[in-house]
Amino acid sequence: MSYLFMLPYLVLLFMFGVFPVLYAFGLSFFDTIDMVFWGLTNYEFAFNDFRVPKSAVNVLTFVSLWVSLTVLGVAVLSLMLDSLGRRSATTLRTIFFLPGAVTSSAIVVLWLFVLDPSVSPFQSIFHLVGWDTRQNVISGLSFAGVFAIMAYFSASGGWIVVFGGALSSLPTEVMEAARIDGANRFQLATRIKLPMIWRSVVLMAILSFAAGLQLFVEPQLMSLAGQQFSQVDWSLNQLAFQYAFKMGDFGASAALSTLLVGTSIAIALIIIFATKFYTID
Repeated sequence: MSYLFMLPYLVLLFMFGVFPVLYAFGLSFFDTIDMVFWGLTNYEFAFNDFRVPKSAVNVLTFVSLWVSLTVLGVAVLSLMLDSLGRRSATTLRTIFFLPGAVTSSAIVVLWLFVLDPSVSPFQSIFHLVGWDTRQNVISGLSFAGVFAIMAYFSASGGWIVVFGGALSSLPTEVMEAARIDGANRFQLATRIKLPMIWRSVVLMAILSFAAGLQLFVEPQLMSLAGQQFSQVDWSLNQLAFQYAFKMGDFGASAALSTLLVGTSIAIALIIIFATKFYTID
C-alpha cells in the first residue's frame, strides 16, 4: 500500500526530474547544431568561458549570504514563535508565509520600489547612510546582498511554517521535564528544542543551497530598474540560458546545467552522510 501511494509522485519525479537530467547529461556530449558527438568539448567550452568563474563567485557569495541568513533567521523566528500562545503564533506564521505565496518575478518588481529611496518606506534609513538613489542602495548592499534579501523574504515564511510543525510534534513530557528542572524560555529553545529539530535545519540548508545555485529570476529581471542594472550573465543559470537561447548552443547549456545539478547533488550527499542524517536517534 505504501508503494501504491508513492507511485504517482515517483512517476512525476521520473518524468520531470530524473528524465530531464539524464537527457541533458546525454545532450551535453553532442554538438546540438550538427548533432555530432563531441565528447567533453562542451564542458571544455564552459570551463574556458571567462565569464564562468566570475558567475560562480557571484552565485557562491549569494548562496553563502542567503543560506546563513535563512538558517539563522528562520531558526530564531521559529523558536520565538513556539514560545508564544497558539493563536498568536498561528497568526504570525500566516503573515510570514504570505510573501512566499507570491512568485519570484513579482517579488523582484516589488523590491525595485523598496530599493528606490524616492518611494521606499525605508527612505529615511537610506538617506541616513547617504544612499539617495537606487544605484547607491544596490551598490551599497551589492547584487548578492540584494538577491539574498529578496530570496530570504520570499522563502523564509514557508520554512517557518515547516518548523512550526516540527516544533509542535516535540514530546510534551520532555518540555515539561525541562521546565520542572528550571529551564527558562531561552534555555528551553537553545538546549532542548533546537537539538531536537536539527535535521529540519540541515534539510533547510541543503534545499536552500541547491535552490541558490539555480539563481536566475532575480538577476534576470534587474534590467527592469534600468539598463545600468542589467545582469545577463551574473549567475551560472543565466549563462546556461545565454548559451541555449542567445547562441543556440544547447550542448554547452546542457553541460553547464549538468555541472550545476551534479554539484548540488554531491554537496547534499556529503552533508547527509557526514551528519548521519537518516540515522534514527
